[in-house]
Amino acid sequence: MSELRKSRVQSAIEREVSNYLRTLDNPLLREILVTHVEVSNDLHYAKIFYTVFDRENKLTEVMNSVSKVSRKIQRDLAFRLKDMRKVPLVSFHFDLSIQKGDRVLKILEDIQKELNEKDE
Repeated sequence: MSELRKSRVQSAIEREVSNYLRTLDNPLLREILVTHVEVSNDLHYAKIFYTVFDRENKLTEVMNSVSKVSRKIQRDLAFRLKDMRKVPLVSFHFDLSIQKGDRVLKILEDIQKELNEKDE
């Protein structure tokens, strides 16, 4: 499997799912940001990682909404990518990397505050 082909499939899926989510009636799903897509080497499976802009308040609601519409997204993705022989089976996963990054930044800010207080 060519890495170039795999990369193109990942980009196409990310683009189409992002565009599709913006067209849905559910306002919770419009707040989803697709962070990245991982496609298996045989192109049969794709993991779609996403995050939510206001994730603290609505995370469980958004995750439930995503699981409810995942089949519809799969079907419409196959329609949108009809130039592909076989569209990968998609699964959605909440991306924790942004939360981890926020936590690291908060820790670094706290350390910087402590250092500034010790210097004064």
